[in-house]
Amino acid sequence: MTRAKVRHLTVNIKSKPEFRLAYWDIDSGREGPCLLVTAALHGNEVQGSEVIRRFCPLAEKKIVKGRMLLIPFANPLAVWNRRPHIVSTMANPKGSMVERLINGKKMLVPDPRDNINCTWPGNPDGNMAEQMSHALFKGIIEQATHNIDLHCYNRFWATAAVPEGEEKAIEFAMAGAYPFVIPGHPVIKTNYNGPYILSGWFNANGRTAYSVEFSGQYSVVEKEVGVGVRALINSSRYLGMFRGKPAGIEETIVKGPATRDFTVRAPFEGLFVENGLATGDFVRKGDLLGHLFSDRNLRTARILSPSDGYLYAYGRHSNMCDVDLADMHPYSDRGDTLAVVVSKKC
Repeated sequence: MTRAKVRHLTVNIKSKPEFRLAYWDIDSGREGPCLLVTAALHGNEVQGSEVIRRFCPLAEKKIVKGRMLLIPFANPLAVWNRRPHIVSTMANPKGSMVERLINGKKMLVPDPRDNINCTWPGNPDGNMAEQMSHALFKGIIEQATHNIDLHCYNRFWATAAVPEGEEKAIEFAMAGAYPFVIPGHPVIKTNYNGPYILSGWFNANGRTAYSVEFSGQYSVVEKEVGVGVRALINSSRYLGMFRGKPAGIEETIVKGPATRDFTVRAPFEGLFVENGLATGDFVRKGDLLGHLFSDRNLRTARILSPSDGYLYAYGRHSNMCDVDLADMHPYSDRGDTLAVVVSKKC
């Protein structure tokens, strides 16, 4: 059995004390891919950390070629802050605000440079996020041939792999057998030096990667961890680093031209009470999704599924629900989205 070595990367960030970032290095001693798995680039997205912890002993037993670099806490400064970014505060959870021209109007928006996943390959003279990504890139990441970058979005959306629109990246993501795969646009490869998101840097530089969004932040959910561990096993099989073939690929829904979204909206104002379902669940047309309880006249309405399909979104929420309790509130205005059911086109 190959033993995982605990290694440390010494990180120096201006205005912060020096610290050592721990990661696992599993080297089979046989030529093959170098798979990098990263988690917790954002401090509130920690489900991937537990996925990596459970996957590591399996990798020790199963690896037959190549090398794995497993970083369960890729941005410790944000984890210690218990918020998305190193500079996130209660008042500004998304980080610093900058003025941008949007649709002809000057608006204050979060500074993308505070988001470590908008800074690759980093900048040693930049802000703290840019310095952090530069240290990771030069110390660990640059040597990898493949990357799976584990993130989390809000609990109201189902777990999905999100590859760029590169054929190899989509195929790699499909091998994980996630509930959903949502292909994006191809990355820019010419006359552009970045910054990229992490998986974008890999795909733009002749390597292969995809991102994952688990369902739920600020928490560790057993169901999600199970999905993640199976996906890493499948991805390792796809690369030939484990024996066997990926399992469960037929379960994956690829959102796109072959699927149709049915959005369920609140018919009036009221409290949306969920019916014990979860994102990713299969529902039949007419199944009870929950009920809407009006504060205006105390009327109750049954909210039913409009189609057979899988719950991609479930529960009333607003745009900032990943960081703002008010946006998680189940009280709905008329027209608010209560669920999205995704079905395959016939």
